[in-house]
Amino acid sequence: MTPGENSALIDELLDRAVRAINEGDRATAATLAGEVLAVDHDNPDAEDLLSASDHGEIRRLTIMFADLVDSTGLSTRVEPETYHALVGQFRKHVVRIVGSYEGHISSVKGDGVLVLFGHPKPHENDVRRAISAGLDIAGAVAHLSEQAERKFGVTIDVRIGIHRGVVYLDVEQDDIYGLAANLASRLTALAEPGSVVVSDAVAPLVREHFELDDRPPVPVKGIDGVLAHHIVAAERSADTPARSVPLIGRAGERACLRECCRRAHEGTLNVPGVAFRGEAGIGKTRLAVEAADMVKACGGTVVELRGSPLHTDTGLYPVRRFIERRCGITRLTDGAARLRLLFDELRSHNLDPTAALPLLAPVLGVGPEHGYRQAAVEGRTLYELIAATVRDYLTACLGTGMNLLITEDLHWYDPSTMELVGSMLSSANGRRLVVMTGRDGTWLRDDWPVHTFDLTPLSDAESDALIRALDPTVGRQQRAEVCRRCDGVPFHIEHVVAGIGTLEDQARVPEALYDPLFTRMHTDTDVVPVLEAAAVIGRTGDLALLRSVLDDGARPDSAAGVDVEGVVAELTAIRVLEPVGADGWRFRHELLREVAIELAPPSVHRQLHARTANALVRAAVDVEPDWPVVAGHYAQAHRFAEAAQAYQKASVVARRRGALQEALDCLTNALTQISNCRPGPTRDRAEFAVRLERGFILGASLGTMSGEVPREFQRCLDLANAGNNDDDLFAALSALVSYYVPRAELQRARDLLESLPGRLTENRRWSYPAISSALGSVLWLQGDFASARKYLGRSLEEWVEHDPRELDNAWWVNSDPVSTAHTYLALTHLVRGDLTRAEEELTASVNRCENLEYPQNAYNRQHTYFKEIWVCIECGRLDEAAAAAAEMRRSAEQTGLDLWRMVSSTEYATVKALMALRDGADADALQVHADRLIRRVDGSRMMSLNVYLTFHDAVIGRLLTAAGLPGRARERLDLALQHAQETGMHFHDAELMRERAHALADPADRRAQLDAAKQLANQQGATLFELRCALDCFDITGDEVSLRSTLQRFPGDRRWPERIRAERILT
Repeated sequence: MTPGENSALIDELLDRAVRAINEGDRATAATLAGEVLAVDHDNPDAEDLLSASDHGEIRRLTIMFADLVDSTGLSTRVEPETYHALVGQFRKHVVRIVGSYEGHISSVKGDGVLVLFGHPKPHENDVRRAISAGLDIAGAVAHLSEQAERKFGVTIDVRIGIHRGVVYLDVEQDDIYGLAANLASRLTALAEPGSVVVSDAVAPLVREHFELDDRPPVPVKGIDGVLAHHIVAAERSADTPARSVPLIGRAGERACLRECCRRAHEGTLNVPGVAFRGEAGIGKTRLAVEAADMVKACGGTVVELRGSPLHTDTGLYPVRRFIERRCGITRLTDGAARLRLLFDELRSHNLDPTAALPLLAPVLGVGPEHGYRQAAVEGRTLYELIAATVRDYLTACLGTGMNLLITEDLHWYDPSTMELVGSMLSSANGRRLVVMTGRDGTWLRDDWPVHTFDLTPLSDAESDALIRALDPTVGRQQRAEVCRRCDGVPFHIEHVVAGIGTLEDQARVPEALYDPLFTRMHTDTDVVPVLEAAAVIGRTGDLALLRSVLDDGARPDSAAGVDVEGVVAELTAIRVLEPVGADGWRFRHELLREVAIELAPPSVHRQLHARTANALVRAAVDVEPDWPVVAGHYAQAHRFAEAAQAYQKASVVARRRGALQEALDCLTNALTQISNCRPGPTRDRAEFAVRLERGFILGASLGTMSGEVPREFQRCLDLANAGNNDDDLFAALSALVSYYVPRAELQRARDLLESLPGRLTENRRWSYPAISSALGSVLWLQGDFASARKYLGRSLEEWVEHDPRELDNAWWVNSDPVSTAHTYLALTHLVRGDLTRAEEELTASVNRCENLEYPQNAYNRQHTYFKEIWVCIECGRLDEAAAAAAEMRRSAEQTGLDLWRMVSSTEYATVKALMALRDGADADALQVHADRLIRRVDGSRMMSLNVYLTFHDAVIGRLLTAAGLPGRARERLDLALQHAQETGMHFHDAELMRERAHALADPADRRAQLDAAKQLANQQGATLFELRCALDCFDITGDEVSLRSTLQRFPGDRRWPERIRAERILT
């Protein structure tokens, strides 16, 4: 192998390896990379491919970057040992503070520290934790700077930037990749020394907890455009009023609150507690707000204690936050100021500061060194004294009248605060209402006097009402989608609705919901692959499918694998999944699934979709797989060819159910997938097959009125010519014939049909009888009944020699050639007057239709109905024709064939008009029938559905003549004859000319017209039409010779009215 050939081989192998990696096929990628290294031992690209980690997740994380200010300058101003000590202390503070908030130090870069919140331990308030940690770090570094200035004469400062975004998390390497990580470090450059800066992504999530100073966007190095940022001024001492959300539903809960408020107002409330339990976002806080509004409306007082997930082990922390809010204390308030503010607060409630302050100051974290005398007790006695003082303080805040104590998030309360709640309940005096909220769990004590409500999701109707209340502009479809995603959880609904029409609407899960939902599901490393696979499978699934998807991706060198049943049981226990039947599972909320779907990187995502599609196909042994679902998974896996094939199979299944629009949608989706395939003969053949099938269904449902039909078939013809494929060319030409015939473009259809035999290949010998059938039908429409009879008969004779399954599997045209041959032979016998053989052929056509599949069976049965009605009309059996027309219309509606539904209506109107004529209707009634039929026939012409219309034109002419409107009759019949001349459709010319003769006033003109019609009928072999002309001529001339000669050649029996009348005349 030459060096050039060697290089080309390596490039090809690397390209294939990269494609395999992108498709999630690491095994193939590793094999191909190994082949490269066998040729080029040090190829760095191949080594990178082999070392690529498969332990990655896509995550939304909160990222903090803390960077020392001018560390290089500091290193020049102090000794190396001093510099090491200062930087070491800085890092110790960062490690301690980050650990206290359960963040994770991902890396130390120079004198900067990259910290992650949300990994490895996620929390539902990681953004808040990050900012609190940042403020604490800034405070600790400020204190460190004071010490350094006193000892070394230098100061030290830190800048902190916090951003939130999507990153690729390499769990094995403990590193993150993506723009979000870079953005966090760039934010630090915008911070003043000693400050914390947050990005636009963080700001809306924390405004209710922190005061932010908004800054104008500025350009930063390495980032396109400008970067908006916000300086964190301080933690809020007072809570931001919650956005008012309408309270929908909860009738029982509200009724209980109203009754409790009434009793508390009267001083007779003997069960003071009302507890609301339920999952996050279910509406507990909203009910607490409702209770507060009720109490305030009655002039009562409201006090609120709130739990904190950051301080579940800190004694009386909810009380501390309450006192700080009341006193206006912030994290920047020093000890002396805290004491002063607490003193004023106690005195405002007529409490003795001298006695109470030493017992409440420790609750605020203020030591005696700041100016108070420590209580002279310890241990249990001190504990009880503090508890009693806190209770007295809260009681004083509540006042002596009607009051409400709200205790939010009791599942986060420490034991001391829980005891306080019990004490406030037991000391209630009939005027106190205590509303408690908390997650599902065991926090509620059995001995507490409370009414308990376990909140459930809103109903669909209630969810819809909430959406409309939040935003009346949201449309019905959008409301339905929000309901589907949010599963009746009000908090989820609120944030999803708020994101509609914004940039966040493009994200799968609103930022405000991501952390709470992710924290709920992320317990250990084994959970992630199961969640990824389950989310790809869908909202619901079963253990067997989940196990199959995970086992399909297990590496041969891996351990026993994931305990799927154990992980599913764990996820069920923490209410991420819920059981469905014996072995099924379901995501409790759609938004939980959407969070899980984000975890997998694109390559893993594609791999999981491919495994899911394969597993679904493997599992469907005795039944059809759910092909649309399979196709969707293949499409997501970028396995476009397999996706197209699955959509084609879905189309077949839909056709069998009579769902033609669904079948068309599936084929449209298949074309979309094919367009993503690599150009070449394989793609062209796939596109050809789909477009041929699509044109076939369009023609069956809409007929010639759809402009898509010729476009599809023309594209097929182009593809067949480009590929020089005779079989495909034959199929495309046959399809075009099926399009031309209903439009009565008969010469074009005949030219194509006569060109087809030369294009047949050995494996299409069955096509000869099919071509004969189609050519025979075209010849019949052109009025060449003798030639038509020859081709149609030959078709049926030749067809006996072939396996019928060949045609069923390969014929794409709507009109089945066997049924078509029988129905046109029936018409051939009809125009000769052989009613018996005509009926035999129609029966054979009905039998053939019963053996076809949908929609061909329905399409050809409609065609047969049409011919049956025609035969009944011609021989005067109008009652039978009316019954057949009614059945035709019912069948067309039932099978969903819009084209034939329209045709059946025209047939029914035609029969009703002829029955009115038979029954002696007056001229006005006949004109109404004629006009109604004209509208239908002209409507068909406007849609280019021209075949057979001259038959109806003859009926219209007869009606108008009978109504005393010969002029209009001639106009209509002339139009029909012109139409026949333009299209070559001469099968009914003799009848049109005969009816036109009846509309002529001059007997000589009438006789000439009848002679011309009789001569044409004789040339065509249409003995029935010839006999009718002879009878009409007899009415003018009394010529029995001509009538007798015609009758002798007429094979019809006495079921024909024309025979009965002719025999009566001649005898």
